[in-house]
Amino acid sequence: MTSDKRNMKRVSFEEGFEISVVAIDGTWSIRGRISDVSETGAKFRALSPLSERMRTEEFFVFLTPNQKVRRRAILVWADKGLLGIKFVKAG
Repeated sequence: MTSDKRNMKRVSFEEGFEISVVAIDGTWSIRGRISDVSETGAKFRALSPLSERMRTEEFFVFLTPNQKVRRRAILVWADKGLLGIKFVKAG
């Protein structure tokens, strides 16, 4: 894996917590366990198979079990089940 290039201060979670990643149109979803998050992005481990469309589409990341806290994101990198995402502003 390449060296960490993120410049933003991030919060790490030793145990992590479960998140849901869902296509904007709702056609695919995956589960994950987030390990760190910053203002601009996050790193997590996929707990279910990735959708190939995740590599080319924006998606929602639901950060709470009740899905009230969510961010739009894009995939920046993937390496052996670990994923780096960048949060994007709705446009």
